[in-house]
Amino acid sequence: MSAAALRAGLEEALGRDVAVLARSPLADASSFPVERLEVVAGGERLSLVFKDFSPDSRPGRGTLAKPTLVIDPGREIEAYRQVLGPAAVDAPRCHGSIHDPDGGRFWLFLEHVRGELLWRIGDLEVWEAAARWLADLHSRAVPADGAGLLRYDAGWFRTWLPRAADAQGGASLGRLSARWERVVDRLSEWPLSLVHGEFYPSNVLIQQAGSSFRVRPVDWEMTGIGPGLLDLAALTGGDWTEDRRHRVVAAYFEAWPERLPRPQWQDFADALDHCRLHLAVQWAGWLPGWSPPPHHAQDWPREALSLAGELGI
Repeated sequence: MSAAALRAGLEEALGRDVAVLARSPLADASSFPVERLEVVAGGERLSLVFKDFSPDSRPGRGTLAKPTLVIDPGREIEAYRQVLGPAAVDAPRCHGSIHDPDGGRFWLFLEHVRGELLWRIGDLEVWEAAARWLADLHSRAVPADGAGLLRYDAGWFRTWLPRAADAQGGASLGRLSARWERVVDRLSEWPLSLVHGEFYPSNVLIQQAGSSFRVRPVDWEMTGIGPGLLDLAALTGGDWTEDRRHRVVAAYFEAWPERLPRPQWQDFADALDHCRLHLAVQWAGWLPGWSPPPHHAQDWPREALSLAGELGI
């Protein structure tokens, strides 16, 4: 994109005269091009993250990390417009956006948050704080319209097992098909919440100042409506000791979203395990030939079969 086009878009989105001082690609960009910008807007210096979801921004780039069935160039923009901004969710601040389907422009200008990724932090109290932050997110009202947001519903949960079975050759995961409706029913009956969709430790930034810190989740491209425990399953996935995982899960349970009926612990833990099983199957069938970042990589088919065995599926 030319410097002139970027500046014009910034002025349109921010509603101020803009001078672009510097721009550089962010190394962690995956699904779409992401740049860091240093700008002066109306006399104010801003450090921004520019996410360009436009279909022609970099041909093929957006299909490398996500299957086409989940890609929507306007979803994160709508998440900020409909939910994150109005509800004052402590995500990176949105300074402006352009949602222009006719012109093929889907641009988002966000606060550049300086912090440490959660997966690099060993202090369990910080992870517990992230779990409590998540409970607060799930206490927010679900948008009545929710246009453009993903629907984590029965159709979504039915989608992934056939994909995973095909991707893995069918023999191992295919045997779960006879009882998969049990997983679909279990997750579909759980109360609905706003769902981040990828609340993995690699998407949670921690801003620390002395003994205090803020939890600042990023990358809301998979925002949707569904069972909030999907987010908790993402946060606590991977290799944990049972004691450490229990502490983080218990922190969420103790901070239970006030607008939802509080379940018994056993029911809560069972539903969470079903969410963990679904995520393992989802990642097993995510995208042929795709490899996750090293800190996110797992043997998903083995994880799925292990959880299915524990749940009697």
